[in-house]
Amino acid sequence: MLKKFRANQRHARLMNIATDLILGRDADAPTTDEFIALAFGRYELRITEDEAFDYLNAGLVHHGRKPRPTPQATV
Repeated sequence: MLKKFRANQRHARLMNIATDLILGRDADAPTTDEFIALAFGRYELRITEDEAFDYLNAGLVHHGRKPRPTPQATV
């Protein structure tokens, strides 16, 4: 039960960060680096770049904006 509570709390915190970053911008989407830095600075959460990308896209869609395209893997 505690594990689910912590997972829900983490998700809510990361979505709040996405909202704060998105609503603070007019047209350009925030970067994953900004998201990662704010997640650590505000809540001491260490997240991957992929996770930051997913949360930013979820926040963009939630606020009626287009999601960013998935970055193509380079060889």
